[in-house]
This record gives sequence, structure tokens and C-alpha cells, in this order.
Amino acid sequence: MKLLWSGRARQFEQLALPHLGALYRGARSLSDAETANDLVQETYLRAWKYFASFDLSTNCRAWLFRILRNVWIDRWRKNRLEIPLAESEETVEPYYDWEDEFLKAEFSNTVGRALAELPVEYRWTVLLADVEELSYQEIASILACPIGTVMSRINRGRKMLARLLRSYEGEQPGQPQRSSPRGERN
Repeated sequence: MKLLWSGRARQFEQLALPHLGALYRGARSLSDAETANDLVQETYLRAWKYFASFDLSTNCRAWLFRILRNVWIDRWRKNRLEIPLAESEETVEPYYDWEDEFLKAEFSNTVGRALAELPVEYRWTVLLADVEELSYQEIASILACPIGTVMSRINRGRKMLARLLRSYEGEQPGQPQRSSPRGERN
């Protein structure tokens, strides 16, 4: 029995762990650092739990992004009805030495801000296509939608992103932005 677990662990390490950085970047572009860490951790826990059902002939990175998306959706559904409490104490955020590698790959503040303003469907497709360089087929599988929808969302998402970035060009660096509830700029 120990041989089976050892082989499974080695295979998981070889196939899944190399994508840790990509998953963290994806999670970080959708949330804050603390939530991104939680999303990635939950993704890997689920991946380990269901690794026996993973088809080795498929793309492990796409499989992990599908799990990440499901974890993100589950968290969003759970938290959308919760009212956040104001924190009164200052908290110290832990530092992990492996974060340096991922922080180098993070987006600029301007691009991150523009991505955050995209509707979720477009943000996911643009991130998966342009940042993670997944194929249309892989993205369609992750998002559980037709390839035509993926292509349309990528096209529209890129256009929205370009419009947002152009609109930021004339702003002052410290100028606060007002947003409507739907994320549209005023």
C-alpha cells in the first residue's frame, strides 16, 4: 500500500506542483493575496483528493484551473451573503519566501485595476488565454462553455481591457476612481 501512495505522491508532485505559480497568479488576479493563498490551497487539496480520477492523457494545468474556478465560484456563492466585519486590530501578514517568484510576475497596478473592472466572465477568459496561454479548447473545458463563447469573450474582454487602459492614460497617479456598483467607471 505504501508503494501506491508513494507513486501517487511522486506523480502528483511531477504533474501538478509545477503549475503552482500559474494558479497563484490566476487566483491573485481575482482576489487579494490572502484569499488567493486560500484559493490555491483549496485547489491543491481538491486536486490531491481527486487525483486518482485525473486522466493522464489530458492537460494537468487546465484541470487545475478548472478546479480553481470551481473553488472560486464556491467561495463566491458562500461569501456573497455574508457581511464583512470591520477589523479593529492591525494584522501582520505572513511572508513566505516562495512569494517573491510569484510577485515578480504580478500585473502592474494599472493592468490589475483594469482587469478587476472587467466582468468576471471576460476576466477569466482573458486571463486563461493571454496570461496562462491555454488553448480555446482548454478554456472551454475549464469554463464549461462552447469554444465560440470563449472566442467571443476573449475578443470582447480584450477590447474592454484596451478601452480601460486607454482611459487611464490621462489620469493623475494618485487620483481616486469612482465606480458604480456594476464596476463601470463614472
